[in-house]
Amino acid sequence: MTDAFVENFDQSLAAAFGALVRATKAAGRLPADVAFHRTLDETVDRRLARTGERVLHAANALWMQGRGDPAARAIAGVDDVAVTHDGAWQTAPGFRAVVDAVDTLLERIDVGLDAVLKTDAHRHRTSAAAKRVGAQSAPLVTTVPGARGDFRLVHAQNMPRPQLAFADAVDNSPSTPFVWKLRSKPHARVPLDHGLPSAAVAATPLGRHLHALGIARPDGVTPPGSGAATPVSGDAGLAALPHPYEFEIRNHEPPAWLLDSVVPQEPRAWDATPFAFVDTRAQLDAMLAHLDTAREVAIDLEHHDYRSFQGFTCLVQLSTRTHDFVVDALALRADLHELNAITADPARLKVFHGAESDIVWLQRDFGVYVVGMFDTYHASHVLNMPHHSLAHLLAEYCGVRADKRLQLADWRIRPLPAEMLAYARSDTHYLLYVCDRMRAELLERGARLVGTSLADPDAAHFGELAGIDHVTSALQPLELVLARSQATALKTHVKEGYDAEHGLGAGGWARLLRKWRHALAPAQLAVFRALHQWRDCVARDEDESVRYVLPNHMLFTLASKMPAEPAPLLAACQPTPPLLRLHAADVARLIARARARADARQAEFRDLAQAAHDEAMPPPVHTRFTDQDEPPAQLSAEPAADVLTDELLRAAQSLAKPHATLFGSAPHPAPVPAASPAAERARQIRAGLVLTVAAPIRVISGAAEPEFTLVTAKRAKPAPAAAAVAPKPAVILSESFQSPPTRAAPPAAAKRKSTTEALDLSAIDLSDHESRKSPEARKPPKPRKRTRTQSSKEPAPSAADVEAYDYRHDAVDDAIGETRAPQPSKKSKKKKANFDPYAAKDTFDKRPNRSRVNNKSGNRSLSYKKA
Repeated sequence: MTDAFVENFDQSLAAAFGALVRATKAAGRLPADVAFHRTLDETVDRRLARTGERVLHAANALWMQGRGDPAARAIAGVDDVAVTHDGAWQTAPGFRAVVDAVDTLLERIDVGLDAVLKTDAHRHRTSAAAKRVGAQSAPLVTTVPGARGDFRLVHAQNMPRPQLAFADAVDNSPSTPFVWKLRSKPHARVPLDHGLPSAAVAATPLGRHLHALGIARPDGVTPPGSGAATPVSGDAGLAALPHPYEFEIRNHEPPAWLLDSVVPQEPRAWDATPFAFVDTRAQLDAMLAHLDTAREVAIDLEHHDYRSFQGFTCLVQLSTRTHDFVVDALALRADLHELNAITADPARLKVFHGAESDIVWLQRDFGVYVVGMFDTYHASHVLNMPHHSLAHLLAEYCGVRADKRLQLADWRIRPLPAEMLAYARSDTHYLLYVCDRMRAELLERGARLVGTSLADPDAAHFGELAGIDHVTSALQPLELVLARSQATALKTHVKEGYDAEHGLGAGGWARLLRKWRHALAPAQLAVFRALHQWRDCVARDEDESVRYVLPNHMLFTLASKMPAEPAPLLAACQPTPPLLRLHAADVARLIARARARADARQAEFRDLAQAAHDEAMPPPVHTRFTDQDEPPAQLSAEPAADVLTDELLRAAQSLAKPHATLFGSAPHPAPVPAASPAAERARQIRAGLVLTVAAPIRVISGAAEPEFTLVTAKRAKPAPAAAAVAPKPAVILSESFQSPPTRAAPPAAAKRKSTTEALDLSAIDLSDHESRKSPEARKPPKPRKRTRTQSSKEPAPSAADVEAYDYRHDAVDDAIGETRAPQPSKKSKKKKANFDPYAAKDTFDKRPNRSRVNNKSGNRSLSYKKA
């Protein structure tokens, strides 16, 4: 929105709606057959064309604004976003993207209207629309069950954001340090610029801020003995400021009355104690005047951090012995630095309970620092109490049961309900009396246990005091509480940074990831880190908490599912957070880019790992014996002419397979005399190998049969005596192997002569072949299992009675079928009847066929075979 639109909001809004209504009416008056009318009048056609181009240009401008992606494809026409009905409803490819863009634009308009109508300039509106958008609803109470009881969540709708009206702008940037908010230093023992290294920060935003406040040290010299913390320079050349009251706190001496014996002073009755809600400057001045007369002040704060990145203080509760005050810290934020006149006074005792966070919030929001503090939380630890909460202390010392069900209340609500005011007031109303009781108990135990050792678990007084091994004085327990309270008062506010690389810090992604119990894939981890960083950036820019931008469980859901489109992204997060809906398209593109980068990185890692593996373990390479010494030609140093003929080699080469591994697939070159030991050893090994090839029988014996048989060539050895045995079936090669090419057949005698002379049959070992022909060498057949039709007294057949079987017989199945005993069919088999040996008396004189013993009972049972 422009400044003119905001200043003249009513007129600008009326003009915008008027233009929209006129355009809608003009579009409605167009006839249905506008295309026909465009053909009749050229002027109408040109004007409609120009108007359509302007509307399309405006639609694309809004489309790009809603998508937030300059590289997005523009709308070419109505067909890209149209919804048609041709038997069934169908949407164009760009329809869903346009819907998402329109939703994003409407969300941004809603946010813009809230920002305008909730400012002071527009709070006076009385129209219904303004009240609906800008006014806060009545407080709502929701009961939330918990493990320790129910909590009452008090909240409201349409609540304005108080930080929009703060005089000091909220700075959530991680690159700029926190700067002081005080311009003066009440009750100072050293100047405000004590310990400031201005020379180191002169050219930084911190130095310029200090110079504007008039507290910079031009000489840049730190006074000796200041005890101030040394500023730490960051990566951006910035320095963190020291504690402005560090010297006063470290050198503080408690007043004498604080160390004397105390008589606890009962608190005034609740209804009898004056109470004031301070939200104006006049009321603040009156409160400060009353506090100036008090010696002890109880202080507590109420904080809100759900709709703010760093959070802010909403209430400050203060109580004296006679009065209770609740200060509206939202309305008086710019004036509360004047509380330093009370809190920095070393003569007054400031009582807190659990001030770890309160001290930091006072510094960050108001520039308030505390000197001389007593923290009842530390006192409860030194007294070794079983519980350390304020509710336990109120019940222990005051007999009051504190209502802590409003701990989840939204303290931004204005006006505050009565029960919330009572809850805030009760935190400090009884705190001074609790402090008296604990001081008295610390002094009493210290005086009683002087000179006592408390470190021994068997000691009589073990456990009465914590943090003290040996009591040396009566004031030692009280001094220990004051020392711990002093360390708490020295805490300083440090802005939270963001470590995108390692995820360190309280709000880093590494800490959150350790709490997740499920493993994430590399791509999911990359998406998780990208979404976590986006959430942090948006929370800082919008001054919202990261829980409001994107809750943790939704963050892990998106990291697990990795949706790359706005529709599934919004469906995965229900109810959808407003800022996630507003930036849905941006988040979807962020997820897609993070996933693509992770996948590319994984592919790069795999390539690097594969390259390293290939470099460390090269692929295996087949190496022959002579590849490293001599060329492969030396493998055949001496031809085996005494075993193989040229014709047999040609037959073997024609039958060899391309992937043969014995001699390789390449033909051997001409033999070359061997010249190396490796080649000689290879020749010897080669001579002892066995070559099995398929060759025609006529090559071996000169027979005219076309069958092929297996011939084994070995070194010559004496042939055993031949014996007539039944030959085993010859191995018939496949018909796909054709007979090797041969020359013209010479005469039979010459053929046999040349064959025998070249082959030297005496060198071929045929002992195995001849031995298989001997019937004696054949193992006698195993006797067939005795059947019922064969008598057990019939003698077994001898080997001489068995006729030698010719395995080359064509009718193998018929020959086997003639010798097979007939088997009865399944239907013809009779079922054996159950046989009772004791039922047949004539079988008792026979010898039992089987005897069995029952292992459990020891009884023996006999069974007889039926005759």
